[in-house]
Amino acid sequence: MEPHGEAVVLDVAGEIDLATAPQLGESINAAMEQRPETLVVDLSRVDFLASAGMAVLIGCHQQAQGNIRFRIVATGSATFRPMELTGMTEEISIYHTRDEALTAD
Repeated sequence: MEPHGEAVVLDVAGEIDLATAPQLGESINAAMEQRPETLVVDLSRVDFLASAGMAVLIGCHQQAQGNIRFRIVATGSATFRPMELTGMTEEISIYHTRDEALTAD
């Protein structure tokens, strides 16, 4: 977890599957407890994103609504493509770079 002014960036790496999704949820919840204005979950270094991981991201997004701007950084076939196919890109703010996510209105 990295503070960036009024934002917190959570840098995630590796695979997010049934075994690791709960840990992702715990990390996101810990970041939200800091009450940042914006929480950026950076999936740039994620190699695999299973449906369990997407479910955690959706749940955390819903939990943050109205309190925290919840943003995801995702690119390519490992992360962005599965979210695009499931329609998540229409529900959650997804950016191609960390800088874009931090500076978007």
